[in-house]
Amino acid sequence: MIYIIVSMILVCMVMSLKSLFYPSKWKVQYVSFHHFFFLGMCYVTIMLGFGLLFTLLELEGIQILVENGHPVSGDFFDHLFTTMYFSGITLFSVGYGDVTPIGIGRGVALIESWLGYTIPAAFVVKSFMNYDK
Repeated sequence: MIYIIVSMILVCMVMSLKSLFYPSKWKVQYVSFHHFFFLGMCYVTIMLGFGLLFTLLELEGIQILVENGHPVSGDFFDHLFTTMYFSGITLFSVGYGDVTPIGIGRGVALIESWLGYTIPAAFVVKSFMNYDK
């Protein structure tokens, strides 16, 4: 069951990124409220997707994160809040250091932080490039 949920989360994130990185038929190619809303939704999709992936892996018993040197403890909502917090600070490259990835979580966090750097660049290119020419 977890593989189906993880697959669905990954499909949602890939579709969100695909719509950002590939040319579209936007009528206006300049920065607008529509473009910023689209950028915000891409960030929300990626943050929620990675947060849910971290949560599912933690609940499956795969230790992904440590908080202040100790494994994340508590009920489902404690895990969910901690993983969403970690996902957000990783995506926006703040990285306070209070929650750190371990094991395979380091690789997943690296992918998320790379996406956090490339999304603004793709947004700028998509907003100012005219693909009709």
